[in-house]
Amino acid sequence: MTRDARTTHGGWFWNRPLRTKIVALLLFVGIAFAVVGGAGAVVLQRAGAHLEEMADLTNELQSSMAEIQVQQQRSHLLVRRAAAADPATRDQLLTTVAWVDADVASRVDVVEGYDLSDTPQWQDFRTRWDAWVAYRDGTLLPLVKAGDTAGFEVAVAADVAADPDWAGRALGLAEGQVRAGVDAILARSAGEIRVTILALGVAFVVAALVAVVVTTGLMRRVAASVRTMVASIEALARGDLTVTPQVVVGDELGRMALALGEAQHNLRTTMAGVAEASGTVAAAAEQLSAASRQVATGAQETSAQAGVAAGAAGDVDQHVQSVSAGAEQMGASIREIAQNAAEAAKVAQAATAAADEAGVTVQRLGESSQEIGNVVKLITQIAEQTNLLALNATIEAARAGEAGKGFAVVAGEVKELAQETAKATEDIARRVEAIQGDTAGAVEAIGQIEGIVRSINDYQTSIASAVEEQTATTTEMARGMSDVASGSAQIRTAVSEVAQVASSSSSALVQVETSVSELAQMSEDLRERTAAFTY
Repeated sequence: MTRDARTTHGGWFWNRPLRTKIVALLLFVGIAFAVVGGAGAVVLQRAGAHLEEMADLTNELQSSMAEIQVQQQRSHLLVRRAAAADPATRDQLLTTVAWVDADVASRVDVVEGYDLSDTPQWQDFRTRWDAWVAYRDGTLLPLVKAGDTAGFEVAVAADVAADPDWAGRALGLAEGQVRAGVDAILARSAGEIRVTILALGVAFVVAALVAVVVTTGLMRRVAASVRTMVASIEALARGDLTVTPQVVVGDELGRMALALGEAQHNLRTTMAGVAEASGTVAAAAEQLSAASRQVATGAQETSAQAGVAAGAAGDVDQHVQSVSAGAEQMGASIREIAQNAAEAAKVAQAATAAADEAGVTVQRLGESSQEIGNVVKLITQIAEQTNLLALNATIEAARAGEAGKGFAVVAGEVKELAQETAKATEDIARRVEAIQGDTAGAVEAIGQIEGIVRSINDYQTSIASAVEEQTATTTEMARGMSDVASGSAQIRTAVSEVAQVASSSSSALVQVETSVSELAQMSEDLRERTAAFTY
């Protein structure tokens, strides 16, 4: 398996790193939700603005029509009032009629500005209003200005347009038509909003489905990569190096699988090399075993030569026996001297230890006795002061009479405390006596130490006399040994050389046998370890 294998699995997206895929998925979901939410917000905002515009339109139309109806009725009322008023008031009312006409004209322009001129009810109102204005200006106002009240009443009754109720009916019908149109517009807007919401819902579901599909694919590929690596790792734990992980995608998990496969390949190569090396080691062990057998043969020959040399040395041994007897006596004397010297050393050590302990004990006892004496003196002073205080307290209590009874009780307690202090002082004195007895024991121990030291001196005297006797004996033996030494020098040299050769051969044989054993063990261990793996 090579690193180029990663490009042969999956598409471009699936070979991206896990972080890139997760971030891309999150970005897609976020952008989709943002687009859907933004579009919904825009649609709802536009619908709200449209509804608000329609509400303003309805309010303005209703307000204008209501004002037109009011002004139309006002126009009729002003004309009637002008007909019955005096000339001065009549002129003012006629001026107001002109202002009402202007206001109605402006309101009519507002209503017609919303393209309602084709409404039948509105056209009926315009016709009747224009007829009323023409009849009013051509017939009624001249009668009003002439002061012909009777003629004015006849003229009003003769024309239906002079009735103010027709305007309310016509405008009411027109307003109902406007409401119907507005309701139709609102219904269309609500339908558009529902369609938009449905489209947004479909887009949301599609985005969610795409996210689910991509997430499922990602999870499936990750699970496949993990499964193949788990299988390879479990096989590796069992010692099987032949289960190679399959590279599913080229992301981090794919690279991990690729690296694991390469590691298994390298490990298989290493195990094969180890097995081969163990075979080589086994062959080398066989060669070393043969070499050790040859060395053993040489060692046997050397041992035979050493036997010959030992026979020659036996003759010399007979001449040396007499010297050995004297040497034994000298050894016995020397052992006795050594034993006495050891005993003397032990005694000296014991004396030293006893003397040290006695000195420390006497020193501590002296210091303790001195400290105790100081404490006893201090306690004695305190007891005396306490007695004086008790005596003074008793005197003061007697002077105080009845009021001093409590103080007298306290004085009595202080007196008892002084007595207890005296008892404690006596106890301390007894303890000081005991310490003095210990001091006497220490003096006795020191006397024993002096006796031990005298014994050491006696042993040393005996040792000195024995050493003098052994000195003379050693001198005689030295003379005899000098004669023997010249004859046995050559024999000692030959035996030493033979012994060295035999020792060297034996050591080499031991080392070779040890090495062969270790190599054989190592070879067996390597074979067992490599046999545990399948490669």
